Amino acid sequence: MRSAKLVFPVRGIDVSAYRVTQVKIAQKNACIKKPCPSNAICQAGFSSEGYRCVCVPGYTGEDCAEDIDECGLINNNCTKGGANCTNTVGSFNCTCQTNYFWNGAGCEADDCSNYSTLSDADRKRTHVTPKNSEGVCDDWLPEGWYRFVGAAGTKMPTTPVHRFRCNTAFPGWLKGAEPTVANVEVSRLVCFTRGANNCAFSKQIVMKNCGSYFIYKLGKPPICKSRYCGTDVDK
Repeated sequence: MRSAKLVFPVRGIDVSAYRVTQVKIAQKNACIKKPCPSNAICQAGFSSEGYRCVCVPGYTGEDCAEDIDECGLINNNCTKGGANCTNTVGSFNCTCQTNYFWNGAGCEADDCSNYSTLSDADRKRTHVTPKNSEGVCDDWLPEGWYRFVGAAGTKMPTTPVHRFRCNTAFPGWLKGAEPTVANVEVSRLVCFTRGANNCAFSKQIVMKNCGSYFIYKLGKPPICKSRYCGTDVDK
């Protein structure tokens, strides 16, 4: 008796998987022919054509041929105060105006060129406050950078000032050394003399060496009548 012949089914080829693989290969190779314009980058694996064109920075439009005016963008740091923006093909140039400098993100005002001046002659440390008077107070002084000029002197004194000088009751002087390196800001204490106590009141300030002169970030003093004194030389 003959034995029965076993017939095994032949495993067929998965045509659908094969086609998907071929499509992926075609998409991957779609950018080889460089189908995008010169101002665009080809990215494979998109759309029925297997690629898409993405405009490089500075260009827009259907064929990426339209230049973007970066100077007209709201979020452009170069359009803020103190800067001049010039549009170029595919980019832009940013230059800072006079008395401004580039800080890496935008144009910033140069403190050494943007300050107010204190020039009153009666602010000088040698000026004696009139008898029966407490003089004036710097409580009107808005916070900001100041430079002593003219009859007021060229800087703040760094030695104690006698009471009732600088046309005020409590004269202010700088406690601490002046910065010797240009464009360096330091924190210093301003002391105000009252009677025999040459630092009865104090205020923390910032000062900066601008090369040939100093500027001070001042504001309202801690008490009236008090005032920031000026001098030419420390005596």
